[in-house]
Amino acid sequence: MERIRGVNLSGWFIPEPWVTPSLFAATGASNEVELQVALGSVVYNERMRQHYETFITEDDFRRMSAIGLNAVRLPVPWYAFGSQGDGEVYIPLVDYIDRAFEWAKKFGMQVLLDLATVPGGQGDSNNSRSTPESTVDWHSSANGRHIALGVLDRLATRYGMRAEIMGIELLDSPIMSVRKNLFTTTDGIPSHYLRNFYRDAYGIVRMHMPEEKMVVFSASGYPSAWKHFMRGDQYKNVCMDVHLYHYRDEMAIDITTPKGLSSAIARNRRLIKEARAAGFPVIVGEWSGAAVFSNVSVTPEGRAAYERVFISNQMASFADAYGWFFQTWKTEKRIAAWDARAALGTLERAMLD
Repeated sequence: MERIRGVNLSGWFIPEPWVTPSLFAATGASNEVELQVALGSVVYNERMRQHYETFITEDDFRRMSAIGLNAVRLPVPWYAFGSQGDGEVYIPLVDYIDRAFEWAKKFGMQVLLDLATVPGGQGDSNNSRSTPESTVDWHSSANGRHIALGVLDRLATRYGMRAEIMGIELLDSPIMSVRKNLFTTTDGIPSHYLRNFYRDAYGIVRMHMPEEKMVVFSASGYPSAWKHFMRGDQYKNVCMDVHLYHYRDEMAIDITTPKGLSSAIARNRRLIKEARAAGFPVIVGEWSGAAVFSNVSVTPEGRAAYERVFISNQMASFADAYGWFFQTWKTEKRIAAWDARAALGTLERAMLD
């Protein structure tokens, strides 16, 4: 398989304030649920329809291909095929997903479909456990599992035989409960629940998607916890996704020091090594140039220089993975450490000159 050099298309189908703050302006909302409540279903869907039409276009795929990127990771919500219920109405997204596949085909790129949200919330192991996004209610709901499996079935049925599909990621970075000591565990989705869900989801997806396409599951921040998982002969081409961020967790270190930079890079290599030791090929599904800058005297120009060095060093640290997806392709404010157009700008200029 050609080495993956990709980007996430975050904020296209799932509105996020840091990607598109204009969608949330003057609403008081901080996520998609609050945004729909604030606007009402009719106004919300009209605003989102305009956003779907304009935020990512064919020209974005042309530019991605031109700078040497060969894949996109496409986060899709559980309501990708539309949903109508008490207090919520979502329009179908499949026409826009279809466009992504057509543009990928035109420019020789691959698509990794990523089920990024589920009803009730699966949490997000990239976020602090104290944020609203870390709510983990999906596994406790009566039909949440059924809905998640259902949308994976429909996604695989519609796209599983497309030449452009790289694979399907079964769930995006859920918070997994792990044992702290003999008597207590952390908050999150029980590991046995996730394991059973992934096994069932694998069987459903494989009915519609050939074995040369990847089925991807999240390490949930604990790659070594997945040893002996999906080891039977019936499981083919299963890949583990690790997300490698360095900007706010307890192990983040100031990268303006040689020790901080080397520690961050060593951590990347260690987590990828742990994932491979668990028996799986690895992709880095999300990473960025964001880091800790404790030195308040660093100028904006100096910060940009440190971020460029950090990005190039991180790319080198992914050598033992199948490849990577930078987070993300574009943001309205062109956030330097997160927007690939800015973060990979030197690559872009070199390729286009």
